[in-house]
Amino acid sequence: MTSVKELETVFKSLIILTVVIVGATFTVALFGPDDEKYSEQGLSQVVYIGAFVNLLKVPTWALLYKFIPLGRTIFTVLITLSVIVMFLSPEYYVPNGPIFDALKWMNGAVTGAILAMLYLTEIRERFDR
Repeated sequence: MTSVKELETVFKSLIILTVVIVGATFTVALFGPDDEKYSEQGLSQVVYIGAFVNLLKVPTWALLYKFIPLGRTIFTVLITLSVIVMFLSPEYYVPNGPIFDALKWMNGAVTGAILAMLYLTEIRERFDR
């Protein structure tokens, strides 16, 4: 049986891993090759909303790391909004390469693990205060 202390360590490690993955994804997107097809397109309002939602996730990771109850609610709402924005977004203006795609997939997997831990393990009790 896994102790709560071990779960906390795994949970905090997942949050740190998320920060690393998002930083790496941003770096790959920023320094990736430019494709004129994408740079000539204008950005839609949905892309700006998605960027804003993703920016709001940054302070939420700190709230989760410190087990502040409001963090769980905000994180869940932002993840839900992110999924909605993904479905409404036009084609990516950043060229999708294998590294970028792998990082995006890893980010989704780690985010799913964080959500599962928030609601399905004893970690949820740390947020019920």
